[in-house]
Formats: sequence, C-alpha cells, structure tokens
Amino acid sequence: MNKLIIAIIFLFCGVKSYSCECSGHGTVTKNWEGASEVFTGKIIKVDSLLYGNNGAKIYSYTVKIVKSYKSEFFPGREFRTIISQSSASCDYMFSLEEVYLIYAKEESQTLACSICSRTNRLKNVEKEEIQTLEKLYSKYLSDNSEVRTIRLENNTEYQIGLVKNSFEEKLKMKEKIIYGLLFLNILLVIIIIIIALRRRKNSR
Repeated sequence: MNKLIIAIIFLFCGVKSYSCECSGHGTVTKNWEGASEVFTGKIIKVDSLLYGNNGAKIYSYTVKIVKSYKSEFFPGREFRTIISQSSASCDYMFSLEEVYLIYAKEESQTLACSICSRTNRLKNVEKEEIQTLEKLYSKYLSDNSEVRTIRLENNTEYQIGLVKNSFEEKLKMKEKIIYGLLFLNILLVIIIIIIALRRRKNSR
C-alpha cells in the first residue's frame, strides 16, 4: 500500500514538473514586441520523425504565410518551419490545413511558438486584435523604410566608391602603359642613333 502511495505521489510530481503554466497571454503589443515574426499562415505539412533528448516527439510544421504583421516576406520565400515538442514543453501544437495567427520566435534558423503567446486559430481571433496588428505593422514598415533608405544610401556611396577606385586604377594603368611606351620609344631612338653613328664611323 505504501509503495502504491509513493508511486502515485511521484506520478503527480512528474506530471506537474512537465506541465506548462501561463500567467495569461499578455497584450497584443507585448506579444508583437516579443516575437521575431507575426503572421497569419496555413499549416500545409506536418512531420514527426524526430525525437528530443527526453524521448518526446518533435514536430516540424511547414507554414505558408498568408499575411505578415512583423517581418517581411517575398514571393517564393513565404514558407516557414515551426518546431514543436509533443510534451514536457509549452510548445503550440498545430493542426494540418488550419489557418492560424502566429506569434513566433526565431530559434536556430527555424521558428518556435508557445501556447503562452496569443497564437490562435484565425477564426477565433478578435477583429480588434487584427486592427492593432495592422497599426503596429504600419509603424514597423515606416521605421524600417528609413533604415532601408540609409542602407541604400550607404550602398550607393559604396558602389560609387568602387567605380571611382576602378576608374582610378585604370588611369594608373594607362599612365604606366604610356610611360612604358615612351621609355621604349626613347630607347629605340637611342639605339637608332648608336647604329647610325657606328655605320658612319665604319664608313670612314
């Protein structure tokens, strides 16, 4: 009987140690600020061939971005991979073919998503949350456009510098060629004069 009680205690302790407790999902702005990428996306593929160091299954979700609210995506690069562990974690578990609003953090060239974030099926997301994300994204694009402009200016200056340096190098090369040809002409003239003097001397 005592062994049974001890086993039950250990079982409950084990469950508690692997459970995930969230103190609320936080505001939309806080979640947006803490995420690497925020977007609506459809789960188009699920793989579960990997296992973690505790033996739990690791799921790899392929997501096709529908609309971004943080970070930009481009044609042909609208796919992301989200890694989740089946147990002993706070990882969000997605369903195939469902569309979600996802708040994701970057981890080793992939993304991770927690059940403690505001990640949810898109059909369950309030309209006010989407409106807030639209405003945050608009500001994000505005701030990043300034950064892109500065980078473009710096890159333009760099390209101009490269062209200038290349032009100067070509001028230096041309000058070397001209000086070389001039030296050869002078040397040729000297040789001709020496030959002419020798012939005149021999003719006497």
